[in-house]
Parts: sequence; C-alpha cells; structure tokens
Amino acid sequence: MDKGFIICVDDEESVVSTLKEQLAKYFGHTHEIEVATSGNEAWEIIQEIISEGGSVEVVITDQVMPGLKGDELLEKVNQISPDTIKILLTGQAGLQDTIDAINKGGLNYFIEKPWNIEELHVHIERLIQKYKENVENHRLIKQLESRVKELENLLQEKEDAEP
Repeated sequence: MDKGFIICVDDEESVVSTLKEQLAKYFGHTHEIEVATSGNEAWEIIQEIISEGGSVEVVITDQVMPGLKGDELLEKVNQISPDTIKILLTGQAGLQDTIDAINKGGLNYFIEKPWNIEELHVHIERLIQKYKENVENHRLIKQLESRVKELENLLQEKEDAEP
C-alpha cells in the first residue's frame, strides 16, 4: 500500500517541526509527512506529489504567512484535489479569512494555536477515514459508469446486428 501524504504548512519552523514530530507518532506508519514554511513552497510540494501519482490526504496550514495565505492555498488545493482534507491551524485568522477558507477552500476543520495533539489526532483520524471513503466512492462510481457504457455498447451492437 502506498502511503498518503500529510502536508504541514507554517512560516514558523518550530511549529512545523513540532507538528511533524507529533503527527509522525500517530500517522508515520501510514503517511509521509511533509513540511513547508510558506504557502508557495507547500503548493509546489503538493503539485509534485499529485503529478507523481501520490495522494495528498491532509493539508494543515497556518493562515497568516508571507506570500500565499492559508485560505488561498486551500482554495488551490480544493480546485485540484477536492477530497483532500483541509485544516486551518492558526492563532491569527480573522473571520473573513476563515469564511474564505470554508467557502472557497473547502475547509474541513479549524483549530486554534496552541493545539492539543490528542484532539487534533482524533479529528485527523476521522477525516482521513472520510477521505478514504470518498475516494473509494469515486472509484466505484467510475467503475459503474464504465460498466454501464460497456452494456450500452453491447446493446447497441445487438440492435445494429438485428435485421
């Protein structure tokens, strides 16, 4: 089984290193945990993972960062990978930023700094399960659509063959 990816983004290195260490304890056996210190760096990592066929299951981002803000990053992620779990982890997000993250970025969860790792773990665990269910549902729908198309083609061939 290929590991999914959890991306942690914060412009404070101490925050992303702590978060990575804490998440590795719970998810290191099932996920690769990548960190970025800017929204732009995270976006590059995410695009690379997806282009190589990997699955970005969770993005945890701060809101207030130089360059690409957290809600803007989540909006970009949502456009190319809507099933990815998007978490805003911040101490400074304003109400409008949070609303934008929800409406445009498909925000799944909001948590304030300082975070409680046990609480965050429980929510991420639940959200990853939701992600996997969504991905499986999409796979089954595509499989069903393909089968329906095959049956339609067979039916058309049979009708064409009749005198």
